[in-house]
Amino acid sequence: MTMPAVMAPPPLKPPAPQPQIASLEAVELELSLGHRELGDAQFETVVRETVETIGGVVLFRMELATDSASRWVAAVAFGEADDRDIAIIDLPRDGSRPRVLPATDCALPVARIAQAYAGLADCWGKAA
Repeated sequence: MTMPAVMAPPPLKPPAPQPQIASLEAVELELSLGHRELGDAQFETVVRETVETIGGVVLFRMELATDSASRWVAAVAFGEADDRDIAIIDLPRDGSRPRVLPATDCALPVARIAQAYAGLADCWGKAA
């Protein structure tokens, strides 16, 4: 009498990566900006005032334009050095609400620039 072959269970799949949880400051920033009138002329002023009220700094801001759309973006930082959160504010010029995304989750090219710029700013601060 032959014994039936024992089937091994299929290998386990690794867990899906956990989404980056936005910092409390980034959530507060998105909520604050959502209640303000943001147009081309006010973008820089409103963003700077809102970020400074929450305790962050604006690293830079710029307009991005493609063939199909344009948007204002700003890179902001909360905290210092190793404990810093960097976020990207994305304001499409089509009238959509602004979004605040962790730089690590943002697909816009300025997200990587923001992270590098924040590191460079640290070096400048130490040299001064």
